[in-house]
Amino acid sequence: MWPVLTLDFNIFSTNDSFHCVNGKYIPQRKTCNGVNDCGDQSDELCCKGCRGKSFLCKSGVCIPNKYKCNGEMDCITGEDEIGCKEKTELLTANMNAEETEFLTANMNAERKWIKSLLPKLSCGVKPRLPARRKRVIGGRPAEVGDFPWQVAIKENEKINCGGIYIGGCWILTAAHCVSISKVHRYQIWTSFLHWLRPEDDIIVQLAKQIIIHENYNGKTYENDIALIELKRRPNQKECVLPNSVPACVPWSPYLFQPNDRCTISGWGREKDNQKVYSLHWGEVNLIGNCSRFYPGRYFEKKMECAGMDDGSIDACQGDSGGPLVCKDVNNVTYVWGVVSWGENCGKSEFPGVYTKVANYFDWISHHIGRSLISQYNI
Repeated sequence: MWPVLTLDFNIFSTNDSFHCVNGKYIPQRKTCNGVNDCGDQSDELCCKGCRGKSFLCKSGVCIPNKYKCNGEMDCITGEDEIGCKEKTELLTANMNAEETEFLTANMNAERKWIKSLLPKLSCGVKPRLPARRKRVIGGRPAEVGDFPWQVAIKENEKINCGGIYIGGCWILTAAHCVSISKVHRYQIWTSFLHWLRPEDDIIVQLAKQIIIHENYNGKTYENDIALIELKRRPNQKECVLPNSVPACVPWSPYLFQPNDRCTISGWGREKDNQKVYSLHWGEVNLIGNCSRFYPGRYFEKKMECAGMDDGSIDACQGDSGGPLVCKDVNNVTYVWGVVSWGENCGKSEFPGVYTKVANYFDWISHHIGRSLISQYNI
């Protein structure tokens, strides 16, 4: 199990030292400078700014300036290659002596070798794109393959919550959706779209354990996040979900910003409290400064809110625990939020509130293993 990786810049420092994820200590001044001093890249992740001659990716990763416009995408979101007049080789004739000393052909070969050993991106990319827009409230049902990370959590013949498949045997959901004492009652349905017309390829998994955030507050909905570990089937070392694709787990709270367009999905009720029997989805905008809508009840670092100005698209009762997902410039999907709470479904001035998943990257990785959900830049 990996040690906890915090999202707060240099919070693991002890006096003038930084504690790497692999246990190594390095001088504080060597963090976020674009150089992999830890050896596991943890000193260059989750940075709010970069030191010296380095470039800050939108994902909070520092890379050396020498990697900008080198013809190879080093930032996950690709901005190190955006706006370049031409793709260049790593070593060019006009490099000065300092640059040549810093980035040799051998270093570049080593960098690519290390990159080949690190976990490959195997999340957030679905086989095909949806054909048209639909709404969670007042819309039409989703189609097969639109949301391969969406799961339904069934308890006592009812589906009251959704969840998000994040890889391996793990489902992410809201803490208020589950109870540790009821673990034997839950069924996790994947490849499921319509309650009245179940698909032939539905896979039903049983829950092995439930992990609720230790600081979850049922009154304020702070830390409204939980993990469900699925039971492995007999003679299987891992959980096999043939038609499911995990959503990527973001490690940086700066990966997406207010006004970015994201997507919600679920089996929640309509505005008039009418039941729906099929999976619906809709596009919403991330909203900044949500404290103005919920004064004293909205916690900026732990929560995200999203919706439309007119309230026409919104999550509602029954959508809880389901995904708010956002795509980066490479069309890779990240689970940015977990449906948590809200008021007056589908009304303006009452946007939906979501647990901000990026704030819990360290908590998630502590329980399920960082290698399962990590994507590195080298």
